[in-house]
Amino acid sequence: MLLSWEEICLLARQFKDIMTLDASLNDFLTLPTLGLSSLLPTTLTSLKLEYNGFSSLSDLLPLTGLTSLKTLHLKGNHISTICAESQNKMPVFGAQLHYIDLSYNHITSWAFVDLLPVIFPGMTALRISHNSVYEVVVKAGDAATSVDEGYMLALARLANLRSLNFSTITTADRTNAEMFYLSRIGKEMAAVPESEEHAITSKHRRYAELCEIYGTPVVVRAGKAINPDLLEARLIKFTFYLAGSTVVGQTETKVQEIPRGFDMYRIKGIVGKLFGLRPLGLRLIWETGEWDPVAGYEDEEEDSEDEEGSDAVDAAAESRREMGKWMRREVELEDGTRQVGFCVDGMEARVRIELR
Repeated sequence: MLLSWEEICLLARQFKDIMTLDASLNDFLTLPTLGLSSLLPTTLTSLKLEYNGFSSLSDLLPLTGLTSLKTLHLKGNHISTICAESQNKMPVFGAQLHYIDLSYNHITSWAFVDLLPVIFPGMTALRISHNSVYEVVVKAGDAATSVDEGYMLALARLANLRSLNFSTITTADRTNAEMFYLSRIGKEMAAVPESEEHAITSKHRRYAELCEIYGTPVVVRAGKAINPDLLEARLIKFTFYLAGSTVVGQTETKVQEIPRGFDMYRIKGIVGKLFGLRPLGLRLIWETGEWDPVAGYEDEEEDSEDEEGSDAVDAAAESRREMGKWMRREVELEDGTRQVGFCVDGMEARVRIELR
């Protein structure tokens, strides 16, 4: 209706039992603090401010006084920061506010996402799809799609979420996402010298907490540059180990440097000799350390018209979510004359030995 904020508040207070207010498409850039005249009724539980012009969460500072607000819809604004340049106070909403819709905004930083539990301490459901930070750019050839990775990282960074983009979060979802996130942190740490690791971990608020749950991630740094003319440039350092209970009495690990030009038959012969096993009766499984989705996570886009249904997921969607598990990527090194250098990436590889 293009009323001013003060006029909307005055109008809303004429309805003594009002619970829902839709003030979308009113060209609001910020909500002014004008004393009692700018306050909404304390009976309000749901507020829609979609498709206005807010650029930061601090533009909504007057709403922090609403003690009854449970759902807040901010879809289609221009929100990209926590605090506007003219504001130095971070907004903190009441613990009863549990659902926030921030889809179709301009969020570009994971630091913004990390602060959401501080601003919305009661948040258990979030919609954040269609933001640049969520639709991560993934390297070509990566098994994860942009939506998959964005979903996993958002879920892992927000410990108290029970629903993300209308999808109910299961225990398996959370475990997979947090382990995936921790492995990503490990990759970031591997890209810098050990003395600079703190600069990486300080950017991840849940790093210490996740390490207590899952253990510290393995950090594998690239070794020093090797002259390609030297023999060591043509070797791969293999760590072979027997899968649990494969052979009674054998649990040891063997490390062996093998030329990249050896074919898989020759590799199996070496492994058989190391462990005293019949070479062609073995399966060699390369543990890549990467993660793959069994079935991609679905970004269930639903109209946010009914805030009461924001946490509900229909049976079909729930079935798809159950399929969307992540697992470590493993590659079997199959018998053949192909050189091992074409089967394994890098200068080191961890290989599990199983019996056929």
